[in-house]
Amino acid sequence: MTVTSSSRPLGKADLHVHTRYSGLTTVSFLRFPDSVSYPEDVVKAAERRGLDVLCVTDHNSIKGAVEARKFAKDVEIVTGAEMETLEGDLLALFINEDLPKRRPAEETIDMIHAQGGLAVVPHPFSSHCDALGRRLKGLKVDGVEVFNAAHRDGYSNEAARILTGGLDTAFVGSSDAHATTMVGNAYTTFEGSTAEDLRRAILSKKTSFVGKATPLKDVVWMTVNVSIELWRDLALSLIGRGIADGTEVADVVSRMRTISKVVSVIGATGFLIPPMPAIVGVLGDNIYRRKSKYHFDGVMREANGNP
Repeated sequence: MTVTSSSRPLGKADLHVHTRYSGLTTVSFLRFPDSVSYPEDVVKAAERRGLDVLCVTDHNSIKGAVEARKFAKDVEIVTGAEMETLEGDLLALFINEDLPKRRPAEETIDMIHAQGGLAVVPHPFSSHCDALGRRLKGLKVDGVEVFNAAHRDGYSNEAARILTGGLDTAFVGSSDAHATTMVGNAYTTFEGSTAEDLRRAILSKKTSFVGKATPLKDVVWMTVNVSIELWRDLALSLIGRGIADGTEVADVVSRMRTISKVVSVIGATGFLIPPMPAIVGVLGDNIYRRKSKYHFDGVMREANGNP
């Protein structure tokens, strides 16, 4: 990691943030919104945290970033997406058109660069996200996310720090925010304050990062917010006032049968009754932590030649 040195205040950029345009995610047999944050609210959160640049990186889509640009006043929006490749996730920053998903990582990087964009590897050693792992060493990426605030376990960030230290690339930090309260929990620092300054800093490998792991209360609030927004979308659809904003969530809700919507409303209501959100949050956190420790041990054994 190269730390910038200047008497001027360093710029702050969160490179990895999601909105309700990120679609659905699957945990076990359950499918639910990956984020329910509206782009306008994400922008307001970034401005409250004093960020200079915000990269909106929804899954396989730039729609959230395009929408966010309409509301930005004191923060500059970078259009991006978190692309699903055949080998693992990849952040596409400074792009202006959607890219095809589930292509080889090398091909996706070429397409990003063809748009004048930057390719950054997120959570490279995550145990529960699609991660490139040690395969990133053979790719022409512009940066690697070595601190991801949403990975509370610490193990994946430690693996990223240890196993990417010798790479000739920029090292960055991001919040990987899936709720407005998470925006800016970690960010990349760079000389300057504009998006173009950020681009130059990444290309010249003169970046550093600041941040802390996302507090458990933010994770609990995220699950509560998802349930509230899902309940709202379902209720509005049941009375014929469904939301049609082009998101995958709105599309799925509109196609659900009435009985399925009623059952889902009941389920969301039950989840919101205290202390259910806190119980689920604590249990989920412990499960992810154990899973990450097991994954970390395996990655380190492999790196040391002991599969």
